[in-house]
Amino acid sequence: MIKERNKKLWQEIIKSREKPSAFLITNPKNIFYLSGFSGEGILLSTAEKKYLITDSRYTEQANQEAQDCQIIIQDMNQVDAQTKSLYTLISDLNIKKIGFESNSLQVSKYLKYQSSMPRLILYPFENVIEKLRMIKDSHEIELMKKSARIATNSFLQTIPSIQNNISELAIAAQLNYNMRKNGAKKEAFDLIVTSGERGTLIHGEPSTKKIREGELIIVDFGCIFEMYHSDCTRSFILGDTDSEKKKIFDIIKKAQIETLQQVKAGKRCCELDGFARRIIRESGYGDYFSHSLGHGVGLDIHELPRLSSNDQTILQPGMVVTIEPGIYLPGVGGVRIEDTILVTEKGCQILTLLPKELSISDYDKEEFNDVII
Repeated sequence: MIKERNKKLWQEIIKSREKPSAFLITNPKNIFYLSGFSGEGILLSTAEKKYLITDSRYTEQANQEAQDCQIIIQDMNQVDAQTKSLYTLISDLNIKKIGFESNSLQVSKYLKYQSSMPRLILYPFENVIEKLRMIKDSHEIELMKKSARIATNSFLQTIPSIQNNISELAIAAQLNYNMRKNGAKKEAFDLIVTSGERGTLIHGEPSTKKIREGELIIVDFGCIFEMYHSDCTRSFILGDTDSEKKKIFDIIKKAQIETLQQVKAGKRCCELDGFARRIIRESGYGDYFSHSLGHGVGLDIHELPRLSSNDQTILQPGMVVTIEPGIYLPGVGGVRIEDTILVTEKGCQILTLLPKELSISDYDKEEFNDVII
């Protein structure tokens, strides 16, 4: 599959006006995507071969992980050893024109390449690999399903500990522990746990605030399994609550479920965002949905495409995205319901299978023994 990825990359590169004879990859996630190597280094790709430049700390790891690559171990006794190794390689291959990731390569590195290799012509390419990554292959999909399964089952295992007077920090810590215990490398991002009036903090960090009955609680979580991310959010309450909180929960549940029913190959991202936004706006809360509908997920927690009002990307089978409408009402709290989904030809497959209920008592509290991968 990695061979096929490099082939697809060069199919895109040769369409460009510049047509460089080599492409430099500096984004660690893209290096992994094209080689399988998860350590530090840079990757030079040609249509025929790939060259991984790393240092002696990663010699064994590179030999184990890097697929279809010639491995070059830079001389640590040299100043700026990586650039010198790259210069030697480019000279040996007689490369005159090289493409690079404009959204990844540091300006300082770019200037250094220009000064140390003045005859080399550098061409910027924006998101060329990230666009390839939008469509997951069968192996990636299986890893993402496992990541989602670990996250959701770990959440179910955390529910019994969510009691009146427990802190937001304690909930996050327990959920993090459960995910790692169940096979995750680590959490996909700093988990979001907010409650009560803090629920309007869309990316709010968990605090020492204690959970109280009757207030809305948001838990936004996910994990990394074999480099691939999952992302899920649930909102709920302990005990009874007032009618306004129930109302905004019902609106978001309706918007999320009905938008999921709209997902299929051929839909534009902006169409889905507009569909969910219209439901919330017509319910009277349009001013309180202040972020886009969702985003791509994969080697990064946020990647292409963006399910926003200005993203014209057409969904294709194999894309993995989130659907996460929300309402954030000052003085009341917030509600967000999010699932990671796989786009199919005629619809979607939900990877983060969990109940969507307002009362925490309606969640299945059974601890799954088959979660460990």
